[in-house]
Amino acid sequence: MRVLLFDIDGTLLTTAGGGNRALRQAIEEEFAVENPDTQISFSGRTDRSLMVELLQRNRVSPSKINCGRLRRRYGALFGAELRRSGGTLLPGIVPLFQALNAIPNLDIAVMTGNFPETATQKLEHFEIRRWVRWIIGGDLDVHRDDMARRAAMMVARRHGDAHQETIVIGDTPADVLCGRAIGAKTLAVSTGEFSREQLAPAEPTLLLDDLSDTERVMRFLVDDELLAE
Repeated sequence: MRVLLFDIDGTLLTTAGGGNRALRQAIEEEFAVENPDTQISFSGRTDRSLMVELLQRNRVSPSKINCGRLRRRYGALFGAELRRSGGTLLPGIVPLFQALNAIPNLDIAVMTGNFPETATQKLEHFEIRRWVRWIIGGDLDVHRDDMARRAAMMVARRHGDAHQETIVIGDTPADVLCGRAIGAKTLAVSTGEFSREQLAPAEPTLLLDDLSDTERVMRFLVDDELLAE
C-alpha cells in the first residue's frame, strides 16, 4: 500500500484570501477588536499555531478557551467567505485525482495545517472531497513535523505491514521537511508562495512547477522509479 499525503492551500487550490478575511471578521466579532491585524505568514503553518499568534498580535490572551472561541467563529464564517471569494482549483488537480482513483493499493489523504472542518469545506467547495479518504489537520500540533508524525501513526494503524511507502506533496519547504521527518519521499510544487528557487534548498525528491503534467506526476507517485529531470 502506498500512501499519498497532499497539502491543500497552494498545492491543490487557493482561496483568494478568503481564510484571512474570515479570520479578521472572526477576531473582530468574537473579541471586539477593531481592524484586527492578520498580517502574518500563513504558508506551511498549522492553524493551531496561527490562532495563538493572531490572538497575541491583537492583544487577546491565547488561552485554550479563546483559541476554541476563535476556531468556532472562524469555522462558522469561513464557508460564506469562500463562496464569496471563489478561489481557484490549481492546474491538473481533477485529472490527477481521477487517474489516481483508478490505481489499486493507493491510499489518498490530505495532510494540511488547516483545521479538519475548514479543510473539508475547501475540498467540498471544489468538489474533490470524494477522492480523499482521510484528513490529518493542524488542530492538535503547533509544528508541522509533529503533524506529520501523527499522520505516520495513522498510516501504521490503517495499513500495518501492508504499508510500503509514503509520499508527501506540498508547496512549501515545511511540507518537504515534515515529509523527511517521517522518512517519506516528497514532491514540491511552486504553485504557492514559494518559487522553485526557494523550494530547491529543502531538497524535495521531485520539484515541479505544478501538477498539470498528469503523466509525469503519475509516474512519480505510482511507479517505483523516480523521474529523471
